[in-house]
Amino acid sequence: AIPGRNKYRPSQTTPIPHFTMAGDWTSQKFLGSMEGAVLGGKLAAEVVANRALGNSEMPIKDIQQHIIDSASEFVSKEPIGVVGDGAIAFGAGASSVSKKEEELLKKSDPAQFATA
Repeated sequence: AIPGRNKYRPSQTTPIPHFTMAGDWTSQKFLGSMEGAVLGGKLAAEVVANRALGNSEMPIKDIQQHIIDSASEFVSKEPIGVVGDGAIAFGAGASSVSKKEEELLKKSDPAQFATA
């Protein structure tokens, strides 16, 4: 991790009700490591526990103004190499898929359907 970048990492507490973030990419002292992922999870668990106990919320980090400004000018792009628009297309799993989704999956990842 690059020194001084923690100010850009989000806190575990969010303004969205019942939504807490965890991981090595969140604000904590062991940046970009397994230790950071564990600490991010511990800090997120503390947020959840505090909410469950009715304690006051942890402060939410302020977003730097230049980040807000650059986000307002952002133009999204279509992802490269993504076939379809379902959850599987973006890396999520599914317990059952439709025939259409199965055909898209066969095109994008035929190794899943190879027989040994």
